Amino acid sequence: MEVIKLNTQFKQRICLNGHQITDRVTWNDTTNEFCEKCGAKVIDSCPNCKNKINGYLQIDGVYDISAYTVPVPKYCKICGNPYPWTKAALEALDEIIELSELSEKDKQTLKDSSLDLISNTPKSKVAALKWKTFGKSLLGIAHDVLVDVASESIVKLIYGG
Repeated sequence: MEVIKLNTQFKQRICLNGHQITDRVTWNDTTNEFCEKCGAKVIDSCPNCKNKINGYLQIDGVYDISAYTVPVPKYCKICGNPYPWTKAALEALDEIIELSELSEKDKQTLKDSSLDLISNTPKSKVAALKWKTFGKSLLGIAHDVLVDVASESIVKLIYGG
């Protein structure tokens, strides 16, 4: 008789602001319903389609001694909608742009490019260039938001390093 090995796909628990509580939710998990860092509600599934947010994948028979943590996703892999923390980051960027003294045309250019900044698309580098060109005065204020949601390569392109 052949023994069937099963992998275990854990879920993640993430607060609405994007703080990862754990990437290994177990059946007896007693994690709080609210984030200890910011007080926001904690979720483990997409608010739109209710599909679980995938966390760590334990391969049967493999003992993992690394400190690897599954990254917090930006979009649901089932319905494609942004998670609340991604949506909040986009809204924050829009507010930063709106409060600036840029021309309406430059504001719209930056708003239109914000989604490409955080979505890792073929247009991401162009969006980064637009931010460096038109949004230079906003980069200091937008730093924390961009670092949290943009890919490492886009952050390096915008801020150097």
